[in-house]
Amino acid sequence: MAKTIIEVEKQTGILSRTIRFWLSKGLFPFVERDKNGVNYFSDRDIEWVMWVDCFRKTGMSIEKIKHYITLAAKGKSSVALRLKMIEDQKALIKSEIKKLEEIDKKLDYKVSYYKNMIVSDEDTINPVSKDYEGIMTLKKDKIC
Repeated sequence: MAKTIIEVEKQTGILSRTIRFWLSKGLFPFVERDKNGVNYFSDRDIEWVMWVDCFRKTGMSIEKIKHYITLAAKGKSSVALRLKMIEDQKALIKSEIKKLEEIDKKLDYKVSYYKNMIVSDEDTINPVSKDYEGIMTLKKDKIC
């Protein structure tokens, strides 16, 4: 049974205004519309909505997603190209994860530093503190 955008929102948790925006960008060329302009999504269409959401969460641009959908419409002949797009996006994500892990390590250091300040009752990196030693006393690779 076909569903309206509001029903798709309830089912997926993806905001209806987001789905409408994606519709306006041509990301769902296969969604049916009635004479009153109401869009109806099949179960298969809803899967596409969820894939588009996933792609957007990875940082994939609307244009790239649109290209992916165009390729998908070509069927088996475009599988290698679609695979390449997914692999490229995955590589970007891995790079971003690595950057975030480096930041996480720096924040771990800062948490440890603050815990030590609590134990020692000194505030050595706060410029308005009488205990101030300066941020440059920290190792440069520990500063975000």
